[in-house]
Amino acid sequence: MREKKNVDEANKHRGCCTNKLYRYFIKHPLEKPFVRVPDQYRRPEGEMEGMTSYKKEFTEKYQAPARAIKHDGQRLAQGRFEGEPTYKTDYRKWDMSGRVGPYVSQDAWQPPTNRFEGESTMHHDFIKHDARRRGMIKPPQAAQMSDSPFNDRTGYRDAYIKHTLEPKYVHPKEQYKGPGAPFEDMTTFKRDFKGNPGEITRSFKPDNQAFSSGKPLEDVTTNRNDYRRWPMERPYVHAHEQYKKPDGTMEMTTTHNSTYRELPLDRVVAHRPSSANKARNAPFDGSTSYANDYKKWEMNKNKPMMRDEYHPNTAPFEGLSTQKAHYIPHELQPNRSFRPDNTAFQSGSKFEDGTMYRTDFTPKHVEVCPVLGIEKGQTQFQFVSTDQRGHKLYQPVFESVQSLNGFQSPNRMQMTAA
Repeated sequence: MREKKNVDEANKHRGCCTNKLYRYFIKHPLEKPFVRVPDQYRRPEGEMEGMTSYKKEFTEKYQAPARAIKHDGQRLAQGRFEGEPTYKTDYRKWDMSGRVGPYVSQDAWQPPTNRFEGESTMHHDFIKHDARRRGMIKPPQAAQMSDSPFNDRTGYRDAYIKHTLEPKYVHPKEQYKGPGAPFEDMTTFKRDFKGNPGEITRSFKPDNQAFSSGKPLEDVTTNRNDYRRWPMERPYVHAHEQYKKPDGTMEMTTTHNSTYRELPLDRVVAHRPSSANKARNAPFDGSTSYANDYKKWEMNKNKPMMRDEYHPNTAPFEGLSTQKAHYIPHELQPNRSFRPDNTAFQSGSKFEDGTMYRTDFTPKHVEVCPVLGIEKGQTQFQFVSTDQRGHKLYQPVFESVQSLNGFQSPNRMQMTAA
């Protein structure tokens, strides 16, 4: 426990600090924070015009309902196609008579010519030998029997000394004393609450009557009118091979059945104490503290609280509710529309379509590939020879000009392969 002297000294120092706070504290005037007062609502003058752009510009048109369109399927032409594709026009077949065949190794795999028998290498190379059955190495399970009686004397039974025990001390319990007065179940709620007098709330739930019509149900649908049933074929089911029972009989002998020997068994003797078998002739004492000390009181059943009889008001109803009496209508001011008008900016000047591409573009002449005109003789190339692969080599034809050194330039001897 703390000493009282230390607590008093702490309170004394605390009082000194509190007096200094009141002595040196200077109170300054405080101003209330600024609160912005919202502008009061002012109802605009005049009535609201309910006309919109949709109502003003919409033109109602009466048309028949759209009919369902169902295609009959893809329509294919039945005649033969007589056109010629670009591939046949531009493609020229090469002469492959002088082409060397592909190189094939002599050790390449060649498919066998014999009939496939479906047997593996194990079936061909494996030689089955008759092996003798291996003998049992497990030792025999014969129990070693003895003629002498079983010695059940243990160290605990020989060295145990039984001592007399004193009776256990039982602590006396205080007897239960029941209350002398009956239980009063009257509560403050039951005593003070008498119910709220008034009319029972009327139910505003709608009637449980579904909307019914005497017309028959129209069950005509687009699926029933336009659907055509197509013939269907069952899917192909592969038939499995039937089970074939193996030849011979199954050997059911196991190691357990061949080596197991049934031994005689003795019934298990219960090791319960000898005192458990003694009969008890004393009567059963079923008295309890509750049965001895409980006193049954005469209790009266609680009567339910009855409400006072409802008496309707005889004064006539004025028809004016609180909402109608206190409601003050205010004029509404419609919000100004900030949507731009649909009048586009129009100009009478000519549209300027000049772009950088049109200004800077310079058209250039595209030369045609000389290969297309070789057969017709429209190019400056001359056939020379055919290589080992079958490609034809062409040489450009130039005007006869004698060089100074007596030989042609290597640039003029360029070969062109078509």
